[in-house]
Amino acid sequence: MFYLILTMLVGVVAGLMMRKVRVLSHIGKAISVTIYVMLFFLGVKIGADRNILANLSTLGVQALLLALAGAMGSVFFAALLYRFFFRTEESREEERP
Repeated sequence: MFYLILTMLVGVVAGLMMRKVRVLSHIGKAISVTIYVMLFFLGVKIGADRNILANLSTLGVQALLLALAGAMGSVFFAALLYRFFFRTEESREEERP
């Protein structure tokens, strides 16, 4: 896990140093294609694993619950952050009775 975080931090530092490089402005498409290819091969791996397919109904419910909880938590904390840090004075005055 340490290596993953270290790799990401090195990438952030490299990105900060190479902000002005023109070629990097087009890297978003390459990243999207790479993610699609990785998701495809993840699907292939899941489809080939008999244990995962046998337990898909149980795993699917757990995955759905985790996804819903994560989404609800994200919305809740985003609303909280907006309320305390990003609202303007005008919007605060409009809410007062």
